Amino acid sequence: MLGISHLLISGTASSLLLQTADPVLIAVGAIGGLLPDVDVSTSPAGRLFPWISGYFQETMPHRSMTHSIVASAVIAIASYGTAIFIPQFIPIASALTIGYTFGWFADCFTRGGVEMFWPSPVRCVCPGNRNLRLKTGSNAEYFILCILVAIPTERFAIALSAFSINSKGGILTQFNRLIASTSGVQGVYNSSGSTHKIVANIKGVRAGDRSKVDGQFQIIQPNGTGFIVLEPKTNKLYKAATDPDSQIVIEQITADVSTPAITTIESVFVEDQVVGEAISKFNRTNTNVFISGDLSVEDFDTSVLPRDPYQFKFIDASPSNIKLEAAPLKTVVKFLGDEFASGSLQIRSIVSSQ
Repeated sequence: MLGISHLLISGTASSLLLQTADPVLIAVGAIGGLLPDVDVSTSPAGRLFPWISGYFQETMPHRSMTHSIVASAVIAIASYGTAIFIPQFIPIASALTIGYTFGWFADCFTRGGVEMFWPSPVRCVCPGNRNLRLKTGSNAEYFILCILVAIPTERFAIALSAFSINSKGGILTQFNRLIASTSGVQGVYNSSGSTHKIVANIKGVRAGDRSKVDGQFQIIQPNGTGFIVLEPKTNKLYKAATDPDSQIVIEQITADVSTPAITTIESVFVEDQVVGEAISKFNRTNTNVFISGDLSVEDFDTSVLPRDPYQFKFIDASPSNIKLEAAPLKTVVKFLGDEFASGSLQIRSIVSSQ
């Protein structure tokens, strides 16, 4: 196949599978699609790495080891192994692996096929009829290129229209928009919640005064049939669901994949320790921290806690027990920081990368 074919196929595959319109990830995927042809000195990858292409060209046939599952596994291990030390590079590792794999897999449809299961010399080709396979630079390949880059009225078709879909969060997000239910939002949250902020578009009413709600909220975590959400303008927390204890009763809800943000969850065990000291290390810049768990205390004065019937009750306490559910770290430090307690906590940190 032509280099431009590999670029378009791998870039499009990366965009669709990662549900992203990030030009960096798409470019990484597209470039990854060129790398399998490093076994030929005249290819773009071969010219960039002549010492590597020279070795492969002298020792192996074209479209053998570099066009195989083994090669994709090596790329995945190397890229994800690096990303372990730099978590922000995980999407790049995914784009590179996807792009590389689709780069060589596309050559299965050429006349020569590929040694997919190298070191086995058996070539995988599709379709079985040799006359129906693609020839590099043939009219059939140019026809496929035309499909990939065709421009209908006011938007790109097929591959490039996927970028427009993904700019709003991907195919999964668009499906969620159609059904406008918590199950669709849950799918978006499960898919992208660990690497991005998820913004919920909620229509409903407030349980307290039945006033209308129509706005955007950041999803912090699932809860019951819905979610605990943060209103960005006020920094107030609400439970948005259809449960009896909801502060916002949902009528319609959709979700958008917003800016990159890494979510991590860590456990902390407190043993007759000052709460503020136990959680102080999680107070980091550009990070929203929410705490859940149960603590045992002695003679706690519950009257000091904030009481807002319109907001989610993230601290529920008695003189001997404190239950936290997505409680903001600063609030916990303010009202519980000097208390001696025992118990276990889960620390949810949302680190914004923008």
